[in-house]
Amino acid sequence: MIRFIKFCFLGLLLVQMTACVDQEFDIPPGKEVQEEDISNTTIAALKATHSIGDDGSPIAQGTIIKGTVISDDNAGSFFKELIIQDASGGVLIRVNRADLSTIYRKGKQVFVNCDGLNIGDFNGIVQIGYPAAGTDIDRIPDTEVETHIIEGAFLGEVTPMQIELSDINTSILSTLVEIQNVEFEDDLIGSTLAIPNGGGTQNRSIEDCDGGELTLRASDFADFAGAPIPSGNGTITGVLSVFGTTNQLTIRDVDDIAMEGPRCDGSGGGGGMVDGERVDIAELKALFAAGTTTGPEGFIEGIVISDVQAENTPIRNMVIQDETGGIIVRFSAAHSFPMGQKLKVATNGVELSEFNGGLQLNTNTGGVEDLGASTLPAARVTTVEELQDNFEAWESTLVTIEMAEITGGANFVDANTISDATGDIATFVFSSATFSGDELPTGSVNVTGIVSEFNVQQIIIRNRNDVVGGTTGGGGGGGGNGDQISIADLRTAFAGGAGTAPDGFIEGVVISDYTTQSVTGRNLHIQDGDRGIVIRFTENHTIPLGAKLKVNVNGTELSEFNGLLQLNNVEMSQIESNTAGTLPTPVVVTVAEILGNIEAYESTLVMINNAMISGGSTFAGALDVSDGTGTIGMFTRNDATFSGAAVPTETVSITAIGSEFNDPQITLRSANDVN
Repeated sequence: MIRFIKFCFLGLLLVQMTACVDQEFDIPPGKEVQEEDISNTTIAALKATHSIGDDGSPIAQGTIIKGTVISDDNAGSFFKELIIQDASGGVLIRVNRADLSTIYRKGKQVFVNCDGLNIGDFNGIVQIGYPAAGTDIDRIPDTEVETHIIEGAFLGEVTPMQIELSDINTSILSTLVEIQNVEFEDDLIGSTLAIPNGGGTQNRSIEDCDGGELTLRASDFADFAGAPIPSGNGTITGVLSVFGTTNQLTIRDVDDIAMEGPRCDGSGGGGGMVDGERVDIAELKALFAAGTTTGPEGFIEGIVISDVQAENTPIRNMVIQDETGGIIVRFSAAHSFPMGQKLKVATNGVELSEFNGGLQLNTNTGGVEDLGASTLPAARVTTVEELQDNFEAWESTLVTIEMAEITGGANFVDANTISDATGDIATFVFSSATFSGDELPTGSVNVTGIVSEFNVQQIIIRNRNDVVGGTTGGGGGGGGNGDQISIADLRTAFAGGAGTAPDGFIEGVVISDYTTQSVTGRNLHIQDGDRGIVIRFTENHTIPLGAKLKVNVNGTELSEFNGLLQLNNVEMSQIESNTAGTLPTPVVVTVAEILGNIEAYESTLVMINNAMISGGSTFAGALDVSDGTGTIGMFTRNDATFSGAAVPTETVSITAIGSEFNDPQITLRSANDVN
């Protein structure tokens, strides 16, 4: 839901551009901001003009307040409201616009011109907004947002006030707080923060060791709605509010919760460092085979190979693989650990058991230490016969069956069989999987998946990208006909007026990194030789940095989005092969060279030496890069995993992707691109 709201808002913002569906590129915030302090009163002074329970009333003409944004709707926890605070307090502003954090992100200073606005309250929370019928406060119309909310400089995120539950009072409502020494009530352990996909916003009780209580409001539309409730005690950070007489807290993201210590009764915790000696997964399997049903002291460490986002696995399960093997980890509640994440999972006394033949470690997320994003293990290339001969040893690991066929139905959800020249093995796709309704390709395919057992031996396909090759009846140039076309030829054809690609295919290496969310989920940059292009898929993809792709382009739309050339509306079935490739060496250039010939460097890897970055203290948003020959923009999405990392103040070398958003700019893949 929030992703839909997000790109539709961008479509509205880009007036006279193409339809909403193709406008998921992020818009760099404007660089002309209000630097002079034009405020003439404080938030607390403005709030003092209203008494809780009174009717809404006009704010005095000429009133201007300032504050720093503390709300964040990136994860879907806030909707059409902006909360700001200054040294005196905080206030909620009602706004008829979604995805406000695109411009008014956390840490951004704003000035609020209150002319024509009213002040009132709703169940105890003071709010300002547009006059409405009667005494209500309405949302500021989208067309008037910039008139009333004036963008200032990025000051950096507000440091939350550290408090205990007993410290809560009306003066700190609508401010950012970090509440110490709290835990979720006992009955909630094993549940989730909310019930995702329309299950409804939930009230979750938080308490301290003295019996104090606070309500956490968790939206079912939030990206973290299905995150498990932690079993320990610690801190929770969020925006404080009230509903009548009930104090409430709204978190911005799941990272606002840090409850890793023991509970008030001494139980739980363990979500921080996982202690003991490392145990190989193969050792766990050997212990179970010998009759052991509890894990030894220590932990396993490996990479998540299942794909929770594609939903072709039970929401409480993940599959983790190390150098010696793989195993299912079965949590007590839903989890959100993504594919490619490196984890340590405690094994101390944890139950080892089989479920319908599949060996699993039964635990909770409190026993997991997240080590960050990593590289997926290479899938073992094998045959069906060889897999069946080594099934127990290879269970819960990645394999690839080449030159195979999938039969049994028209779509992935149907009961299917994978066959090669040596034998047959079952595969299974849940009806809830994101690709379940996709047409099944016919003919020769390469299938990657997880070796699994559910009473019978099978391979679990993780997502649509796991099946490469074959043909479908869908449009967009499938079938593999035609000759290879260079990306340079595509760019020349477009410059000559072509709106569709000729029959054939391109082949190149992926230079963008979806795991860091530095590019929007449907896009990737692919480079062949010294030329590159954006491929914009019809759905989010999980194609990794460094993959070598062969993509059929017969009749595919060639178009520009704000100056950036793309192959548009590409179906996953158009990928004919997906193998490991070698990243191209970045071309060392100056800023002046990029600015003077952006088309040559667009969607290719470049390196700028002796550069300085200015315009902000973190990577989030629009910054400037200068090297003595010129200055070019650098834009990082707020969603990027490194957006909050500190920008170095010294001279650096920058590796990036050449890009364009009306003007030339560069795009980082990760903070490691700056050295």
